[in-house]
Amino acid sequence: MKKIIQGLGTTKNYLDKKIKWDKLTEILDSIRYAPSSGDLQNWKVVVVDDLENKKKLAKFSYDQTWVSKASVVLVVCNDQSEVKRMFKGKADFYSTQNCAAGIQNMLLRATSLGIDSAWIRTFNAERIRSLLSIPEDIKIDALITLGYAKKREEKVRVNELKNVVYFREWGNSEL
Repeated sequence: MKKIIQGLGTTKNYLDKKIKWDKLTEILDSIRYAPSSGDLQNWKVVVVDDLENKKKLAKFSYDQTWVSKASVVLVVCNDQSEVKRMFKGKADFYSTQNCAAGIQNMLLRATSLGIDSAWIRTFNAERIRSLLSIPEDIKIDALITLGYAKKREEKVRVNELKNVVYFREWGNSEL
């Protein structure tokens, strides 16, 4: 598992190679096993694999043209209706955390299958909503690109553990 976690990165340079349906299904299935507040599993995923709509998603992601080169783009949506009923004013916070946990599951599963990915948070939600007929009351939390990298990209800087974990009080990195 350590190799999978450490292998997770962001890919923006994809080969023109399709993901086999059985692998894509495994990735999509992994979202169902993520933790969620109240076990509400408020995530929904729209799978976009046609070039025309991938190009539009790239444009609606503020011209990140590389998005259209991915084999598949997953549009992760957040149906807050039940979360609002159960958690009232905390619904936006909890439902977004739920979707983030689900996304992480999908990214890790993709990595374990040798499929590269990127998590996109910058996009015009209203234009995507219109393109994919997503209802007004459904929030779009992220776009996830999946595919095979042309070349392995350098990993992002990883902070040292002593800089992010403290013991017994803030700032104490000594055991």
